[in-house]
Amino acid sequence: MRGGFALAAKAVIIRGDKALVLRRSEKEIKKSYVNKDEPWDLPGGSVRYSESSAECLFREVREETSLGIRIVKPIRIFDAIKSRVHMTILIYVCEYRSGEVRLSEEHEKFYWVTAKEAEGLKLPPWMLRDINLAFGELEIRRKMKNRPRS
Repeated sequence: MRGGFALAAKAVIIRGDKALVLRRSEKEIKKSYVNKDEPWDLPGGSVRYSESSAECLFREVREETSLGIRIVKPIRIFDAIKSRVHMTILIYVCEYRSGEVRLSEEHEKFYWVTAKEAEGLKLPPWMLRDINLAFGELEIRRKMKNRPRS
C-alpha cells in the first residue's frame, strides 16, 4: 500500500529567555496523521506545492499565532514515518519580532517558557531537545557577536 508524503516546517520561537510552546485543540489532535496522542506543538505546518519552507514558516506562524518572526537557521531535520504517511519535518530557530499571540482554532493554549520550565511541562523529548538546541544556537551567536575582534 502506498502512503502519502508531506514536508513540514516548525518554529522554535525565542523571545528573550523564553520559547513559545502551544497546546493543540481536541479537534486538531483528532485530525492529525502523525501525532494523534500528543497535545504539545510548535508553530508550523505543511509546506504547500511551490512554497519554500521559509515561506511556509512565515505563513503558518502568522496563521497560528499572529506573530512576526525572523528565521535564524534550521536546527534539525527528521522523518516521522507512520502507516499511511511519511512526513519530513524541518525545525528552525526563530526570533520573535512583533505581535501578541492570538491563537487559531488549531491550538487552545500557549506558554512562553524557559528551558527549565519546559521540562516541568512534560513536553515530548523531541520538543525539549529542539528548544534546548535553539537556546544553545542563540547563545553561541550572542557570544560570537560580542567576542572581541583582534
